[in-house]
Amino acid sequence: MDNKPTRTQNVAKNIVISLLCQFFNMLIQFVGRSVFVYVLGKEYLGVNGLFTNILTMLSFAELGIGSAMIFSMYKPLSTGDREKIKSIMLLYKKAYRIIGFSVAGLGLCVIPFLGRIVGKTPDIPENITVLYLLFLFNSVISYFFVYKKSIITADQKLYVVNIYQEITSFIQVCVQSAVLLLTHNYILFLVIQILCTLLNNIWTSYKADKMYPYLKEKAEPLKKEESKVIFRNVKDLALYKFGSAILNGTDNLIISTMFSVVFVGLVSNYVMITNLFTTILGRITSSFTASVGNLNAESNPEKQYEVFVKILFLSVWMFGFASFGMMLFFNDVIELWLGSDYLLAPLVVFALVLSFYVSSVQFATYTFRTTLGLFRQGRLAPVLAAVVNIVFSILLGKMIGISGVFFATAISRFFVISLIDALLIYKHGFKKNPLGYFGMYFGYLLIIVAIYFLTVFIIGFITIPGLFGLIIKVLTACLLYNGIFYIVFGRTQMFKDILNSFLSLIQNKRRKNKNSNGV
Repeated sequence: MDNKPTRTQNVAKNIVISLLCQFFNMLIQFVGRSVFVYVLGKEYLGVNGLFTNILTMLSFAELGIGSAMIFSMYKPLSTGDREKIKSIMLLYKKAYRIIGFSVAGLGLCVIPFLGRIVGKTPDIPENITVLYLLFLFNSVISYFFVYKKSIITADQKLYVVNIYQEITSFIQVCVQSAVLLLTHNYILFLVIQILCTLLNNIWTSYKADKMYPYLKEKAEPLKKEESKVIFRNVKDLALYKFGSAILNGTDNLIISTMFSVVFVGLVSNYVMITNLFTTILGRITSSFTASVGNLNAESNPEKQYEVFVKILFLSVWMFGFASFGMMLFFNDVIELWLGSDYLLAPLVVFALVLSFYVSSVQFATYTFRTTLGLFRQGRLAPVLAAVVNIVFSILLGKMIGISGVFFATAISRFFVISLIDALLIYKHGFKKNPLGYFGMYFGYLLIIVAIYFLTVFIIGFITIPGLFGLIIKVLTACLLYNGIFYIVFGRTQMFKDILNSFLSLIQNKRRKNKNSNGV
């Protein structure tokens, strides 16, 4: 009897463990950020956010090799071809060594321009260049280990990577918070970050060697034809990665140069919360990625489309719920947490949340495009989106302020990346008319907007002040959103199929536990 876990079981395991890890880590991240703000203040928040963005942009040197390599491993992992896996990993290891040195070189080239990028010099005693070099080193060391994580992810065991990541994150936040409270030393804070990054990478690499001991065996280089296919995908992904890095990394740079690095700090508190939702819900959605890759390697277009519709629905429900909650309570949470001095205007909050929603719901189309191997067809989308984003960020930033920067990001993501990804997967994957996708997309969005205004009206009658009043409003909003979603979709076959999958998974798990206990 084959005891190999099914795709559904792998997805469920990834989801459950990821959620448990992230919920625990979310609590300590809030503690860590609170200590950071209390000890160091707005100026350091701005520096932290700005340098993180610069390194995000420099990550384009990765050139999409990670996505191409993981894609190339789906089939050999599915068929158990160890020799092919070893050869791919050997190529991957060599490639990432080159990338690590490339990022280091590009990062050093940024130093002469730091003064212009930072804009008005923040009021801090540390040398800006020294701080930047510490950020750069933390980024570079990851490239020398990351290839080992890829095989775990491609093998539908993302939960293993998540567990190790959350444990080291917990250690990092605890030690950093203690150091800040005792010494107020930002450089020591960054050194601890580097050490924990190193710990996580070495630890995960060791685990990969234990899980796949054959990786230590001698590997033969890939055949020339196979290497050509991978590097053709890498070449196509290079443009995609470059555009994505510019698109994801320019918001804070534009805010810093057009407004002030202090505003970067204020925005970073909101972005930290959106990133928590992205991480928590992204851990759920990314749990599907390897299984979708496995599905696309084996199944027909109709089965692929059926799974796509379900993943899109789950993405909309989850990320829509997060966006709905942030629109209602973002400023309340920030004020309760950090105080009114750290609040942003409602229009800026709306623009941030809109950008978050558009980017997050794009997961379904992005996942199917990459796992279908449509690298060449979509390679120019992020480059075009990055150009659109920069132009609109400057124009809208001058017209309406900081909110314009985030509106520009939402516009560029939807009208370029989301649009192209949808067209590609419907044409090359599902062989269907893409108008059906946009009907679902805007239909779901209309329902979320309607629920939002209904909730605003209802919670307006809750006049209880303070934290208790906020909790009552949050609970009311949760019940309304999820209750209405269930009323609208609970009778559909799609919802029933999703529910039955989870129920059968739970029953199989219970049956397996009984058998293992000899019952």
